Amino acid sequence: MSNSNQVATGSALISRRTASLGALTLGLIFAGHASAEKGHSHAANGGQVQSIGKFEGELVVKQGTVTLYLIDESEQKVDASQYSATAAVLAKGNETKIVELRPAGENKLASRIDFQFDSKFRATVTLKSDSHELGKARYNIDAK
Repeated sequence: MSNSNQVATGSALISRRTASLGALTLGLIFAGHASAEKGHSHAANGGQVQSIGKFEGELVVKQGTVTLYLIDESEQKVDASQYSATAAVLAKGNETKIVELRPAGENKLASRIDFQFDSKFRATVTLKSDSHELGKARYNIDAK
């Protein structure tokens, strides 16, 4: 093989690598953009928002009460009267406490909590309708 063929082949290899890298970069940019568009909605109540079943749930912990706000894919409030939730919470001393959240008006499920937890409120929330599980979400919220 002559030197000129080696140079041409090397250039073609570099061009293919550059094209592949460019395509990969664009793919990552568009994937990130699509992910941002499908991401969680704004936390309207100062909590943490996670997907939970077909809804999004914003969990807020304030003044001894834990509240789950339900919204749909259009960011509209969901009537919470048809739902309940169970939160498995990591309490102080690595103990798990179960909290039953019940309808509390509009799009809220809530319960009082009467135990201590560390600097973060860590919970796995299971959303239910009747006795059917609709979804689960994990929350990790800084205590205020």
